[in-house]
This record gives sequence, structure tokens and C-alpha cells, in this order.
Amino acid sequence: MRKLKVGVIGAGNMGEKHIRIYKELANDVELIGVFDIDEQRAHNISNQYSTDWFPKIDDLLELVDAVTIAVPTSMHYKYGILCANKNKHILMEKPICQTQKEARELIYVCKINGVSLQIGHIERFNPAITELPRILNNEQIISLDFRRLSPYDQRIFDVDVVHDLMLHDLDIMNWIVDSDYDTIFAQGQCIYSEKNSDYAQALIRFSNNILVSLTASRVTEDKVRMLTIHTKNTYIYVDYLNRIITISRQTNFKLETGYDIQYRQENITEKVYVNMANPLKEEISSFIHSIKNKKTPIIDGFVGLKALEIADKISEIIHE
Repeated sequence: MRKLKVGVIGAGNMGEKHIRIYKELANDVELIGVFDIDEQRAHNISNQYSTDWFPKIDDLLELVDAVTIAVPTSMHYKYGILCANKNKHILMEKPICQTQKEARELIYVCKINGVSLQIGHIERFNPAITELPRILNNEQIISLDFRRLSPYDQRIFDVDVVHDLMLHDLDIMNWIVDSDYDTIFAQGQCIYSEKNSDYAQALIRFSNNILVSLTASRVTEDKVRMLTIHTKNTYIYVDYLNRIITISRQTNFKLETGYDIQYRQENITEKVYVNMANPLKEEISSFIHSIKNKKTPIIDGFVGLKALEIADKISEIIHE
């Protein structure tokens, strides 16, 4: 099977990361080049990674089978529709689009053109998250508590913290809970932005009685990516950044020491083995695999739309 020819639209921070991974996956893909409206930026990045830059996007699209779109959210729909109509498979950085209407139209155009559309919810490929189904398989979940805190980043200006950061956890929440929500409470504050919240909290109750709390901040000096899960029999702690999972559970067991134990064991804490795979590399590899094998991507347009719908609802409540 011939190599998939790929291009990157957007040479910013995230676009550069995609370029680097595509170069690492040279056995599976051929990186044709990069396009960005900032021609100097595109030129510099292309030189750094020994690829071509294209002053016109149509010239790049003529040569590729698939693209990563890593541009500001407000431009997702424009470039997504352009690529879909030219029958180019799309890995779209999250969120899928700026509005639900745009997202539904993009999904439709991709479908009628036979185009694979994957949304870049990268945390789904974090090894600490991919381990969770095996851990939760026999557990009765009571609640989930997500915390995603970051320092101020002045590069992000066109979306609020809900669509910028919390969206990752909303996608994981949907994946784990797999139920419709009953009620949502939310609050937030604008700190550096005039109209977009930089700090937000949400509390969601689902129809299956699972409670979810989410906190997202881009005004916190420390960087935190954490999920805690309460189940009927366990307490599970997940550290996304350090790839750590610990499970505390009540248990009755006999400790074989060779001598009498003079104290009582209350519980046991397990540390789960988590591999150190690169989430972005896993995400892009999954995208390539879905195209070559004509499979629906793990995180397709509908998954991206579902996360966007709840993010919009939370933002709406905050603004109200």
C-alpha cells in the first residue's frame, strides 16, 4: 500500500506539532507541505522540518490525500468545507467548529464526499485515559471530578475556557458516562478577556444519576490535568500529565509475612502500569489507520459535535 500523502493547514503551535509527528511517521505517510496565511511563519516551519510551504492552499490540496487543520476555531468551517469538497480526509483540531450549525454542515459534506473526519480530542489517546475502560468495566460510578488548570496563554483569544480547555474533559466525560444529562449548573469569570470566561466551573447530573464536576482555568500558574472517580467500591485518581493512575479500594485479604500482623489493614492502594506513548502520535496514527482501512475514526464528527453541544450549553448558562 502506498504512503498516504498529507499536508498541514496552520503553522502555529499545534500545527508544528502535527508536522513533527508526520515526519516521525515517514514509513506510513509522506508529508507534502504546509500552508498558513502567515507566509513567513509557514516558510520558517517548512525549512525547520525539511518540507515545502505553499502560498496558495489549493496548490497544497492538489497534492495530498489528507490534511490536519490546525487554525483558529473561527476558521475551522471555512477550511473544513474546502477540504471536504476536494475529497481530502480531515484531522480537525478541536473544537470541531465554532457553532453547532457549522459542525453539522461539515459532517454532512464529509459524508456525501466519502471523507474521513476525525476531531483532535487528544486526551482520548493519553495512555492514562485509555486504561480506564479496563478499570471501570465492573465498577458502579458515582461521580467524576475533572480539573484542568493552566497559566494564562495570550495566544488563545477567540474562544472561552470552556471551549478551549474544558472541552477535552467534556469529551472524556461523554465517553465514560454514555448517558443524557438532566441538569447543568455553571459559573465563570472573565479575567483577562473582555467577553470570554477564563475560569469556569460546571456541575452536571446525568439521567443515570452520575454526578460530574468540571473546573477549567487559564489563569492558574500551576498546570494541572486531573480526574478523580468515585465508585461504589473504589476511589480512582488519574494524573494526565505524569501518566499516573492509583486505585484505593476496601478489601479483605491476608498478608503473608511469615509472622503475625499486629495491626488491621483498612484498604489497599494499587498503582496501575501506564505506558509512555505519545498521545498526539497515537491520535495521528489512529487517523491514518482509519483512512487506510476505510473505518470510521474513533473520534468522528458526531463525537466532536456532542462535546460542542454541552460546551455551548455551559457557556450559555455562564453568560446568562
